[in-house]
Amino acid sequence: MPIALSTSSAGQTFALADAVELVHVARNGFVESRTAGAAVVTGPDGAVLVALGPAEAPIYPRSTLKPFQAIASLRHGARLESEALAIACGSHRGTVRHQELAARMLADAGLDPSALQCPPDWPADADELARYAAEAGPEARRTPLAYNCSGKHAGFLAACTASGHDVGTYLDPQHPVQREVEAVIEEYCGEPVTQTGVDGCGAPAAVVSLSGLARGIGRVAGAPSRPDAEPHAAAVAEAMLAHPWAVQGETSSNTVVMRELGLLAKLGADGVMVMAAPDGTAVAVKALDGGTRAGNLVALSLMARFAPEHVDRERWASVVEQVRPKILGRGEPVGSVELAAPVRAVVDA
Repeated sequence: MPIALSTSSAGQTFALADAVELVHVARNGFVESRTAGAAVVTGPDGAVLVALGPAEAPIYPRSTLKPFQAIASLRHGARLESEALAIACGSHRGTVRHQELAARMLADAGLDPSALQCPPDWPADADELARYAAEAGPEARRTPLAYNCSGKHAGFLAACTASGHDVGTYLDPQHPVQREVEAVIEEYCGEPVTQTGVDGCGAPAAVVSLSGLARGIGRVAGAPSRPDAEPHAAAVAEAMLAHPWAVQGETSSNTVVMRELGLLAKLGADGVMVMAAPDGTAVAVKALDGGTRAGNLVALSLMARFAPEHVDRERWASVVEQVRPKILGRGEPVGSVELAAPVRAVVDA
């Protein structure tokens, strides 16, 4: 069915001329690639502590919005907790374990996988693909359960059945659950949604500023320690940290960061990354070319600089090496991804 979209007069994110260099790739001592973009750090009160590039520029946060979407599902009665709530916030790898969890969520809501309107997919990892094919045998097919957003969609559907909303139109921007999603984003990010598009999974995709995104994820991360915080936000943060495997995958970067450092971490397509400490200090990063090389390194470095009391330095160094992209030659390290000068100046200040 066609999706009605809202548009803005701006219609674009910031230009390359306004970006800053975030990271560069050095191979055998020669800088061969550079990634430009923007990054922002917000404090526990939501105020901007530092901005690298145009922090107020509009962006598509993509899947970094999933914690807000899960809050909306909870507000509409979805009975999500523990691993089910974590996967509702996740961009998972489509493992058999992830698929089984999403299927249980649907069954608990009285539905089956045919209700999912996200695209069908295969498991993202070769070993899991082989396992899935072996278990399914000749019946092995792409399935929406393996799509990285299936947990979010199962959460939407659980909200529909709990509140009596129409299941068939759950992705329409005017559907009650999607209108709630927009309300949550605006409430937590502290600004209006300026445009709505369509995400890769088919759900409405909101546009907000990079600083608003950081502010919003910081409020979610800080919710468990604030008596006045919304219980749904606290539940989301606690579930993501308690079950990080469900958010992405056992060896995936978001999972490693949450498991080892206790920082909320969520990636988004097209070069977006957010991280936040339990006190609400948060970082949002946007790589202008949509690549993934900058997000983890820049976010982790800024978190260590602005929330040092929440970052164990020894574990931090180990995590950085686990999630930093590898620069190889014949399978051996021959270089590295490094912070560019603008970010290094802030981190070392």
